[in-house]
Amino acid sequence: MNILSKSAFAAVFSFGLINQSIAAECIAPANPGGGWDFTCRSITKIMSDIGAYDGSIQVTNMAGGGGGLAFTHVVNERNSDDDLIVAASTATATRLAQNAYSGMTADQVRFLGAIGADPGVIVVAADSPYKNLNDLLDAV
Repeated sequence: MNILSKSAFAAVFSFGLINQSIAAECIAPANPGGGWDFTCRSITKIMSDIGAYDGSIQVTNMAGGGGGLAFTHVVNERNSDDDLIVAASTATATRLAQNAYSGMTADQVRFLGAIGADPGVIVVAADSPYKNLNDLLDAV
């Protein structure tokens, strides 16, 4: 079992314990073909391949508001749905933690785990006085 499969299994182990006669769903809060769509499709395949879930897992694309539309939908209409996974990025998790979605907080969702993360970078001009992150933080 490769490391991605092991990570995915750890992240969604409890999901595999649900009533498998019900079709599960993974919401990709973006249009088809993007990163979140790929994440949902990968998770559903991995869960099937490792036997964590035998039923069908539907992928639903729900674009809008940088993940905000899907977050609103889950909090208001599917909050107790144990057969639901929502793909999210590091940026979405940060927005949730900062309560950037009006009227909702990160406490209204359950985080299962992370199977990957997007690296972030800070770029300055080549002639900038900031040569490293500590220089920049000291100036702020």
